Amino acid sequence: MSKVLVAEDDTLLASLLVEQLKKEGYETRAAFDGMATVDEVKKWHPDVLLLDILMPGKNGWEVLEAIRADGATAATPVVIIVSNLSAQDDMDKAQQMGVKYFLVKATTSLTEIVAKVKGVLG
Repeated sequence: MSKVLVAEDDTLLASLLVEQLKKEGYETRAAFDGMATVDEVKKWHPDVLLLDILMPGKNGWEVLEAIRADGATAATPVVIIVSNLSAQDDMDKAQQMGVKYFLVKATTSLTEIVAKVKGVLG
């Protein structure tokens, strides 16, 4: 069973994503701040990380740098950013850091987020 980690400090959105992904047959967990996200990636080794940028503790960029710098987690296969940030600079930075998709929360539905996960996991 494929594993999806939802890194999102909005607990309502995180729980909605977790429930929707579970309905689709994925093993899913949530982390609500950057430090917890790094810890979960190290312990659980998800196949997909849905990553918010604006989180307490460590922001999404710091999370991404931390997991890419650690040999045990550098190969986290797919990172999909789900953020309210929408500046081209952020999207460019995400691409340079190996992010698969950059989804803007305000214009992306839960159904679309799940569809992206399904698309990368098959």
